[in-house]
Amino acid sequence: MNKAIEIKPGVHWIGSTDPDLRIFDDLFPTERGTTYNSYLIQGTEKVAIIDTVKTKRCGEFLEKVKSLIDPAKVDYIIANHTEPDHSGSIEFMLQHCPNATVVSTQAARTFLGNLIHKDFPARVVKDGETLDLGGRTLRFVIAPYLHWPDTMFTLLEQDEILFTCDAFGAHYCGNSIYNDEVQDYSKDMHFYFDCLIRPFKDKVLSAINKIENEKIAMICPSHGPIIRKDPARYVGFYQEWARPVAGPKKVVIFYLSPHGNTEMMAKAVAKGASQEGLEVDCHHIIQLSANEIRDHLEEADALIFGTPTINRDIPKPMWDVLSYLSTVKLKGNIGGAFGSYGWSGEACKMVEERLKGLNFKLPTPFVRSPFTPRAEVLQQCEALGRAIADEILTTA
Repeated sequence: MNKAIEIKPGVHWIGSTDPDLRIFDDLFPTERGTTYNSYLIQGTEKVAIIDTVKTKRCGEFLEKVKSLIDPAKVDYIIANHTEPDHSGSIEFMLQHCPNATVVSTQAARTFLGNLIHKDFPARVVKDGETLDLGGRTLRFVIAPYLHWPDTMFTLLEQDEILFTCDAFGAHYCGNSIYNDEVQDYSKDMHFYFDCLIRPFKDKVLSAINKIENEKIAMICPSHGPIIRKDPARYVGFYQEWARPVAGPKKVVIFYLSPHGNTEMMAKAVAKGASQEGLEVDCHHIIQLSANEIRDHLEEADALIFGTPTINRDIPKPMWDVLSYLSTVKLKGNIGGAFGSYGWSGEACKMVEERLKGLNFKLPTPFVRSPFTPRAEVLQQCEALGRAIADEILTTA
């Protein structure tokens, strides 16, 4: 895929493939590589590029544009989202497209100013605003937090193509740019959703509400295959994955217990939290996958973390759980901490500091015990569980 590919007359894919990429943004594994999708649209009067590619791919990107038109004839560069894997070639392209104006949301305009550090021709658009290319109309759908606050979709009305940048994308590089010509990649798409989009589930549903009455024949994301077969199915995936968590009020306890002492405390906390009208789930985190942990986090009205102290710190498995707090849409913000230690006992305080940093309410201080908890410590654990349960019930 070293050449521009026509996806409809006058509409071309001009992106870049990266099949050997194995970790994205230093954060997410990409077992099947990725693509950086960009698109060129030719109207009878104007030409627009939808998003660009990462900076390291700017040379080949320009060559694809040149294979179609003189870059001086590019009128607009549409920046649906300014993360550098999509905006990284904008500055370079402006040098070669002297007549181009960057079109974006106000947030994206601000971000680009901090990325490019120089003046550039810019047009800020609002929700529902249109841009006439001559026989083709672009309409902009503001879709903030999918997954940055700058994001918008661009609808090519006459061709019924929706350009969504990161939404509906996947880190997947196959032998074709089309979803109907590659193997099933729904697991890759779901993983991508979990990594990037999951914290903004309510924003997903708001964006889908804006487009649900539109005729959409094709979804063109900025990573992974173009969705030309059954795009409604993929919108349905997002609706399913973004659906609010339903169910009874729940206390979820996560614990790590190398020698069984923190587990004893966890059971006492669970006993104290067990009240009418509440469910209590108690999980040894070593037995859970990352996705299971995220699911349980989202189900909880209150979260209680039990951790030992090892080398004056929270052990890594529990740090990992705490790091997931910012990767999901939390149902509640009530929390607590407990744990066993040998001689220093810093971990519980560290848990509390993490929760405070995320604006959790802590109805009662942490409970900790040197080595095996005594009976009075287990009573304190029960009291901690009751206090947190009471906080849920009284704030209902």
